[in-house]
Amino acid sequence: METTFNGEENENNVFCPDCGQVHEPCGNHVYDYTEAVDEELTCNVCLQPLVMPMDTTCGHTFCAVCIQSVVKTLKMCPVDRKAQSVADLRPSNLIIRRMLDKLLVVCPNKTYCDTSMARCDLESHLSNRCVGNAAKCSNQHLGCLWHGPEEMLENHVFECPFRGRSGPKAPLKDGCLTTIEVEREPGEELGMAFVGGNETPLIGIVAQEVFPEGAIYRDNRLKPGDLIVQVNDVDVKDIPHLNAREAMLSPVSPFRLTIFREKAEGRNANSPGIINVTLTKIQGVPLGIKIAAKRDEPGIFVIDVLEDSIAHRDGRLKREDRVLEINGHHVEQSLPDRAAQIFKRAGSRIDMVVSRPGGVSSQDFYPSSLLNELPTEPFQLLRPALVPRPRMEKTISIRKGVRENLGISISGGRGQRGDVPIFVASIQPEGSVGRDGQLRVGDIILNVNGTDLTDLRHTDAVKVLKASANAKSISFRIIEADENEGDSMTRYSPSWLTWLALPQNLQKTKKLSLDKGRSKSLGFSIVGGKDSTHGPQPIFVKTLVPNGVAAKSGKLKCGDQLMEVNGQPLRESTHATAVTVLKNVSQTAELVIISWPGTVV
Repeated sequence: METTFNGEENENNVFCPDCGQVHEPCGNHVYDYTEAVDEELTCNVCLQPLVMPMDTTCGHTFCAVCIQSVVKTLKMCPVDRKAQSVADLRPSNLIIRRMLDKLLVVCPNKTYCDTSMARCDLESHLSNRCVGNAAKCSNQHLGCLWHGPEEMLENHVFECPFRGRSGPKAPLKDGCLTTIEVEREPGEELGMAFVGGNETPLIGIVAQEVFPEGAIYRDNRLKPGDLIVQVNDVDVKDIPHLNAREAMLSPVSPFRLTIFREKAEGRNANSPGIINVTLTKIQGVPLGIKIAAKRDEPGIFVIDVLEDSIAHRDGRLKREDRVLEINGHHVEQSLPDRAAQIFKRAGSRIDMVVSRPGGVSSQDFYPSSLLNELPTEPFQLLRPALVPRPRMEKTISIRKGVRENLGISISGGRGQRGDVPIFVASIQPEGSVGRDGQLRVGDIILNVNGTDLTDLRHTDAVKVLKASANAKSISFRIIEADENEGDSMTRYSPSWLTWLALPQNLQKTKKLSLDKGRSKSLGFSIVGGKDSTHGPQPIFVKTLVPNGVAAKSGKLKCGDQLMEVNGQPLRESTHATAVTVLKNVSQTAELVIISWPGTVV
């Protein structure tokens, strides 16, 4: 099945990032198998290999989507017609699920990738390794199903049939500042996590993750590793972490971000740059754009910008710019007469999309009147940084009635996002904890009545608390919450700083491997070191290079601490030593890191 699309296939279908195919939003995943699948592993409803198999009480197995749909409608098993309800259905046994996971499938991006793998590995392959899934159209939320290699994205932008439906979007340009505007629904979150802040070694604010829900994911331009230097009207290149979070929690729409992205590996530096230019007419002032066609090249080109005109004052249009779009009208192949008519019929605002040979610089994205107000060196370290110090550890005892609820909810635990410690997420004022007042939202719980929680999964930690339900007194060993984060009346979401401040015994390490392949580098930058002018610091990953080894692997994140590279410890190393160690990696880097989740907005 071919899955690289250039147009509208079916407006009811969506591109699924898990299977790489196009299907109904709530439909089964679709796979291309390398060989015929045993009938015993086939669903009797859709006649395809089972996906998320579920069993009926009468012993028949179906895809979860298929059997739930049938039972809701017919109230019976479709094979033997015995009465059945959705509550009766149960997940199939582990052996069946493992057999299905091991079925061999081929990558759906056949034009660019010929890899085959176990079905359970396909999602990871599409997310981290498949070159045919590296880029998606920024109009995906409008229905465009195109996806492919990064280098083909710019060409697709011109051909996309959804282009201009809600205003043209230019892809981010590497190596310079770019401002994007993100549209979002009322109350919708941005859906991203960030790290950094001027009290940390990173200094700047860096995108760590983009979640599959939220406005940032739908916009599809901001990527992990991008440096955020301005949020709406707030300059964030040199502010504390929590101030940056406050700026990013603004509910405005469109939400404006100014971003610096590292140069991508393998990207053609001479490819044309795309610029969006908006001009507002002023009575008595000419527009000032002279356009003409060329004999040896199709399209319309700017041949001059008149002095003291609207376009001249704006400062973004240049000679030799090719006009691609005017107020939603595509003019790539048009004559100058048609463009002149569009200009004349336009109201008070003119929106243009132009391309410029040889690419663009950061200044090309902003009117001249704003250039002096925008940050121009987002990557420069501006002041000393301090890693947050660990907070106080103490033991508290809370008395409770025999039938009185504790009135708290907890989050975290091993196996959750980032393997974070157990912490208090919310407190109900009427419970024993809320009445007592000693335990606060954001406190990290180390043990309960002598039972250690630091290495427990979330569900196991909940069991420990429930086991204390009948006790008259409960003892908590905690690390106090930062006074600047959270309050007892709201659901608490820890910031990245919370995890940096944990004592060393809670700093859990993990191992990962990066293979350079044909690349010259591992594809990430670092900051910190014991000899840093900002004071002794750990070595932190600052940014990821687009298309680089680290970015493609999906294993390393901005804000991760590098503890060891190929057996050489970096905990007490200088910055220069860490750089040398990384440069000396010939092929494979075996890394030991500490990785904490970023602050969610």
